[in-house]
Amino acid sequence: WTIHNLFRSWRPRPSWRLSWCLENNFQRYVVQVEKRIGGNSPSPNDLDTDPSVHGVNVNGVPSTFITGRLKEWAEYARVSPARIPSYWLYGPNVELAGEASDPSGEKVLLYLHGGGYVAFSAHPSSPTAIIPLSILQQCEGLNIKRVFCVEYRLSSYDPHPRQNPFPAALVDALAGYVHLVNIVGIHPKNIIVVGDSAGGNLALTLVRYLVETRQSDAVFRLETPGAMILLSPWSDIGNSNSEDLENTMHTNARSDYLESPILRRNGRVCREYNQYAFAGSHGVGFLDSNVYVSPASLYLTDEEVNFEGFPPTFINCGGGELFVDQIRTLARRMRRDLWDLLVYHEAEDAVHDCMWIEWQEIHRKETLRVIERWIATL
Repeated sequence: WTIHNLFRSWRPRPSWRLSWCLENNFQRYVVQVEKRIGGNSPSPNDLDTDPSVHGVNVNGVPSTFITGRLKEWAEYARVSPARIPSYWLYGPNVELAGEASDPSGEKVLLYLHGGGYVAFSAHPSSPTAIIPLSILQQCEGLNIKRVFCVEYRLSSYDPHPRQNPFPAALVDALAGYVHLVNIVGIHPKNIIVVGDSAGGNLALTLVRYLVETRQSDAVFRLETPGAMILLSPWSDIGNSNSEDLENTMHTNARSDYLESPILRRNGRVCREYNQYAFAGSHGVGFLDSNVYVSPASLYLTDEEVNFEGFPPTFINCGGGELFVDQIRTLARRMRRDLWDLLVYHEAEDAVHDCMWIEWQEIHRKETLRVIERWIATL
């Protein structure tokens, strides 16, 4: 690795230090080993009762809240609402007790973690917890005091038990949102939904469902959140972006720790473990052109992907990550309907989901400053 990155002209990004190249290679190696093992075990189901971590059980969302296409998908995949653990993270100098509502009209972050729908956790000890904590610290003066982290169920597949396919995570994210609104008493306009990577995908599906139910004759109608922050959102869970060898899913293979899609001898792209796990009985083909989970699919036309009614949205990605092209497609499609309510920021030469990568501190700080300025305008 050192020899291959010895000179700047040999490096994935000329701006990178040698240490960054080595860190990126090591992290990619870890990802490859995990994929060869066959994914991760199911998500934690038990609440950590240690009072220092501020955990709370969230009841499964009432069946009346599951309607339309979501109801059809859930019945087909045999997905039912379930009680899930979730965790509160507090900012500096916050004295709120338990789940008390703040009369000052605080803004609350609803955080959905990344991990390809098969890894990581909402627990404060998870590596991704640094993302919401960093936003809290950066935005301390903007009346943002706490984050609600939802422990949505993770999908799994062979060699693990096949469980929690789509739309299990969406049902759980909805339960977390309903809990904030109906139990804690936070007004929807004071909720900022934050998601990174697969969590960004989940944030998009949650908001789309809330928008669609408000526009339909559903029994319930919850208001949409006040804003949404998408950090390196996985925007095409299908294979449409992977089929083009000129797409950044392939051209940025050396400048990201995520592994580039594997090609078969016939030139077709292999399906991944997390695609099989997430799709479940729907089948992986279901992911290729489903507007909920793949809004940046190239198998969909711009006219087929609508974002009317979505709240102000901030999108960030790294210029060196695999998902750049699909995230740019997402941003372009969202801008058509949101106009100046959509803010897009690309951290030059950064890797995927750089907000939790320690050696990307320069890009982390830059992104946090941009997020702070954006939230101040809401």
